[in-house]
Amino acid sequence: MTHRDLTIAEVLKDPLIRQVMRADRISVSRMENLLHNAARRQALALSANLASANIAPIAHVATPSVPRIDLR
Repeated sequence: MTHRDLTIAEVLKDPLIRQVMRADRISVSRMENLLHNAARRQALALSANLASANIAPIAHVATPSVPRIDLR
């Protein structure tokens, strides 16, 4: 069995992901922008050899366009 990541187009078409997006009130265009920006940051980090320094390229980058919701 092989494993491959979903493409951005596949993520945006996935019914379960769409349900979560709807529940979180995230539009398709906003999610698409988020995924493209994350891919771009990851590519930049990899090209700068940050991955080989064992630094997570995306995990600590703030995303100001996505509102934080307190779920308490």
